[in-house]
Amino acid sequence: SYVATIGLAAMGGQDRAKEQPWIPLALAAKVAFDASQAIRLFFDQKNKFHAFCSWCLLAASATLATIPLVIPETLAALRQLTGRGSQT
Repeated sequence: SYVATIGLAAMGGQDRAKEQPWIPLALAAKVAFDASQAIRLFFDQKNKFHAFCSWCLLAASATLATIPLVIPETLAALRQLTGRGSQT
């Protein structure tokens, strides 16, 4: 799963939000899915197993840390697709 996220993060050029807005949007969808799974895993450990795995918590934290990293480019891609991007 992380390989797919890395692949999406590495795709395209510097202006991909403008030139290929589907890439940042796909990355945002992947990060959102991964984050939902990380949160589900956390609550499963707490409620079902009553124990926590330190590696799982570390991976979940790293996954959740990617959310603020994709927001600016996602918003730029959405602006581009809705016609609110800069007209340079």
